[in-house]
Amino acid sequence: MEEKDRDPAALHVIVVGFHHKKGMQVEYAYPPLSESDDCELPDLWRHLPSLCLPDGAHNHEADTVFFHLPHLTKPDQTVYGVSCYRQIDAEKITNKSADITRNTVQKSVCVLSTLPIYGYIQERLQVTTKVYFKGADFSDVQDLKGLYQDLNSTNWRDKLAHGVFVSDAVRVFGRNILVLFKLILLEKRVLFYHSPVGPLVRTITSLMALFPDNFPNGLAHAASMRLVATSKIFPKEYLPFYIRTYT
Repeated sequence: MEEKDRDPAALHVIVVGFHHKKGMQVEYAYPPLSESDDCELPDLWRHLPSLCLPDGAHNHEADTVFFHLPHLTKPDQTVYGVSCYRQIDAEKITNKSADITRNTVQKSVCVLSTLPIYGYIQERLQVTTKVYFKGADFSDVQDLKGLYQDLNSTNWRDKLAHGVFVSDAVRVFGRNILVLFKLILLEKRVLFYHSPVGPLVRTITSLMALFPDNFPNGLAHAASMRLVATSKIFPKEYLPFYIRTYT
């Protein structure tokens, strides 16, 4: 793909918060997600809030998670997400809104990117998120806009392996890393579980780096899928929803 045809490295910087009645929801997005509503998620990205604030996130003061989303206009490409979430004592917040009813407030700052530069984005995002929380005024989003501009002015070509250490995967999995390598080659499904999730996603990223040219070309189809019609499978009262078949 020629440089002029490429999307910007950073598509959006998004803030996701936990509302005591509505659950997880997008509170801010730059640039806006749609022309009609700054925070209205497209249907293909409707699960983004739960990806940014994974289950059990409230048990940790701060952590990071990586995830994938389908590209909205290019079905053969993937959008790469990096989310840093933190908690803060509600009493420390300035401009406290009426819907803050709990002792702590949890939010996530997320970057959606067209490139799998997880480590570099994580490094920049952790600093920005820490400053965002330290200010304790979540209406002040200048640093978030600045992060978006900085990421899109960065030479990303030397950032693909930033923060990726294969030795981490070898240390964690030991000789089983060969088994995992073969399972991935055979396209088998492997379930990983760890809490907090940050060390796990970094180790998996290191594992994927064992495959030649996996960054940036090998993950293009990581979130590609086809939507299977369900009207012939399920009664109407269970619709509308889709079965996602990943390819």
